[in-house]
Amino acid sequence: MRSLRHGGMVSRREHGYSLIELMVAILIALFLIAGVITIEQSVRNSYSDRNGVAQLENDERFTMTMLSEITQSAGYYPDPAVTSQVAALPAATITAPNGAGLSFTSGQAIDGVPNTTIINGTTYDDDSLAVRFMTASGDGIPLCDGTSNQTGSDTVYTNYFYIASVNGTSYLYCALEIGNAWSQTSPVQLVENVEAMQIWYGLHTVASVTPGDYSVDTYVPAASMTASDWSEVTAVRIAVMFKNPLQADVGQQAATFTKVIALMSRTGGS
Repeated sequence: MRSLRHGGMVSRREHGYSLIELMVAILIALFLIAGVITIEQSVRNSYSDRNGVAQLENDERFTMTMLSEITQSAGYYPDPAVTSQVAALPAATITAPNGAGLSFTSGQAIDGVPNTTIINGTTYDDDSLAVRFMTASGDGIPLCDGTSNQTGSDTVYTNYFYIASVNGTSYLYCALEIGNAWSQTSPVQLVENVEAMQIWYGLHTVASVTPGDYSVDTYVPAASMTASDWSEVTAVRIAVMFKNPLQADVGQQAATFTKVIALMSRTGGS
C-alpha cells in the first residue's frame, strides 16, 4: 500500500501599512510641521517686535536730545556784558525750505508754524519749530545738523525743525540757516517714522512783583500765539508722535513722547 503524500501550497499573508494608515501618518506629520512653522513664525515676529521697540526707543532718545540741546540754547549770544539779545538777534523774515514763512522781531529767539496732519483718519497738530541763537566761533555749541560754529566770527543761526514725507515715509528734518542763507547741506533727515510734532509755548502771563520772574503759568499752541508772545517764551513743551512698530496689533496707537524744555536765556542762561 503506497502512502500518498499530498503536497500543497503554503498560504502566506503580506504584511505592511494600509492606505488609511499611511494617510493618518501623513496627516499627523503635516500637523507637526504646521506647529513647527507656527512656532518659528511666532519667534520671528517676537524678535522683529523687540527690534522695532528698541529702535523706537533709540529714535525717541535721539530726537528729544537733539530738540532739547537746540531749543534750550534759544536766545543765547556770546557776551551779554557788551551787547544785548535785541542787538545780537536782529529782525528777520525767512522762507523755510518747506515753504513756511518765519518772522522774527529783534531779540526774538523762537518762532513756530502751526499745521495739521491726518494719521489713520484722525487729524493731529503737526507744527514746525524755529530756534535762533548766536554763537562764537569754536565755542562748540551744537547746531541741529551736528556741526558747530567754525566761521571765525560770531554768527546767528536759525535751526528749523519740521516733518515731511518721502516715498510714504515721514521724517523729522533739520534745516540750518547761517546768517542770512540756508546751509548748502540743508535740510538734513534726522529721524524716520516721525509722524507729527505738537508744540506748546510756555508763557508767564500773571503779573508779578518779582523782577525777572519768568515762571510759566500757561502753555499756548502756535495758532493762538500773538506777535508779542513770541519774545516772552520761557519754555517749550514738545510732543513727538512716532509710528508704532506694533501698530498692526489691535488697539495699538501712535507712540507719543513729551518733554518740557526750558530756555536758558530766560531761566538763568545768557
